[in-house]
Amino acid sequence: MIRKYQEADIEKILAIWLEGSKQAHSFVSGEYWQKMLPSVRKYYLPNTESYVFEDKHQIKGFISTIDDRYVGALFVDPKYQKQRIGSKLMNYVKNIYPELTLKVFAKNKDALRFYKNNGFKIMAEQTDEGTKEQELLMSWAMECKTGHHKRYPSDS
Repeated sequence: MIRKYQEADIEKILAIWLEGSKQAHSFVSGEYWQKMLPSVRKYYLPNTESYVFEDKHQIKGFISTIDDRYVGALFVDPKYQKQRIGSKLMNYVKNIYPELTLKVFAKNKDALRFYKNNGFKIMAEQTDEGTKEQELLMSWAMECKTGHHKRYPSDS
């Protein structure tokens, strides 16, 4: 079941975030993610709209959005990956928000493939200030194959 994040979930969420960040971003020092943990706890999570995937009282993943359109985090506990939990979380927020954007490291091939399979399109490339790694800005919009809202009747 997917439900809204509660403060009591924070330790499990942070553990999933840290483990998932280290695993998915092995090209970035593990120390970097450990250093970011207090900021995620104190500033990031309190300022997001977050949802958890819970099964048998076990949190297996979460997704966080900022400003009703930016996906700031989508992580699934590595023990429960490849069970469509990430897709369920993504579809959940797609049903809430008509358009979404996110950033993904170009070297994170699994995440890039996941987002493309979920209808996201690459809009821009940039360098992440904290890691100096190349990241891609991606976008998705409801009922639009290009990832953008239709502006003209001929837009696909």
